[in-house]
Amino acid sequence: MFQHAVPKRVRVLVLGGGIHGVGVLHDLVSRGWKDVHLIEKAGLANGTSSRSTKLIHGGLRYLKRISQFGMVSESLQERNFLLKAVPDIVYPVELILPIERGHLINSFMMRAGLSLYDFLSGKYGIHKHQTLSDDEARQKAPILATDKFSHFFSFWDAQTDDLALVRRIAFSAVELGAGVTEQCRVLSLKHDADGWLAEVENRDGQTNVISALYVVNCLGPWANDFLEASKIRPEVRGVKDKGSHLIIRDLGLKAGMFLEVPGDKRIMFVLPWQGVTLLGTTEESFESRPDEVRASDSEMDYLLMAANFYLKEPLTRKDIQATFAGVRWMVAEEGSDLSSTSRESALGEHVSNRGLLITVYGGKLTSYRLLAEKIGDRITHHFGQFQATGTKDLSAWAKKADSAIPGALERFLSTDC
Repeated sequence: MFQHAVPKRVRVLVLGGGIHGVGVLHDLVSRGWKDVHLIEKAGLANGTSSRSTKLIHGGLRYLKRISQFGMVSESLQERNFLLKAVPDIVYPVELILPIERGHLINSFMMRAGLSLYDFLSGKYGIHKHQTLSDDEARQKAPILATDKFSHFFSFWDAQTDDLALVRRIAFSAVELGAGVTEQCRVLSLKHDADGWLAEVENRDGQTNVISALYVVNCLGPWANDFLEASKIRPEVRGVKDKGSHLIIRDLGLKAGMFLEVPGDKRIMFVLPWQGVTLLGTTEESFESRPDEVRASDSEMDYLLMAANFYLKEPLTRKDIQATFAGVRWMVAEEGSDLSSTSRESALGEHVSNRGLLITVYGGKLTSYRLLAEKIGDRITHHFGQFQATGTKDLSAWAKKADSAIPGALERFLSTDC
């Protein structure tokens, strides 16, 4: 547990210990700013940042929109960087993409999409996509009902332990001089002559006031709720999108599967991960409290139905060992449903007498470092003391493994199935 003393005054206060919060902290301290501090109400990555699909990827499915080609290209470059920076946490994974018999147009379009993905990967690619024979597909995914499909494509992305990644970034920031306090909840925020005043409550119920020149709101899906509770009008409209996952017994996969859900054409994954099999994800609008984020019965049935279309032997509720769900925080787009909403990020900004309050919207796990760099650039330029990020330097990264990271089932078994 990170339990640095709550400071009275800091240059930058970061709210929220998810991937973007620790990313901003690491970025700023890598520039030489030592008086930066992060507070997290529970434990680091306690929310959505440890409830992802565990992939570090460019986003093959986003290539349906030309406007997102740039985001995909940047994500592929960041994937390459993380493979080098933390190879014990981020590592290559092969994904199989089956095409149903009688769908030649789908086969042509997918081959074109994979070729574009290879092109955008450029020198940052892991391996080029290829076509697999039936036997090769069965060897890599013995549970796959290969007789249903005419083509099998294979491409590569990267997989991670998202909880371990968040904590490694936090360790890296702390080693460089940043402060982190877990189990410390922000209650309110208001303008002050010297920037901002944040009232916080520690794990013992004691309240303190932190004075900060800059505040970065990385509270994710609860960012606007917090602003409104503090009587600060949000500058950007966000949308909450719940994604649920199932943990199944080990199905013998030697590669993951990238699958199109029959009927609604959404993408889901079936992945080997830490000795189990991971099925996900769903997309469902979410407006409830943080403590109500869990996989619903309908979501579990949806994921089982979608996976069973591709499997030799159907899975049932009895095969579910655990579930988990997270809430994505995305920029609201007029006329877009959840599936087609962009994963691009946006920053809301409020100016006090001296400092700034920056609120994060959207963003992807894979490209968190680029978003943190953008925020670091904005803050250091505003302060009049710009210095480039140091997070591109591998020496700014902690090397030690975190022995406190629980295994896949241990961390999710308490979730109702």
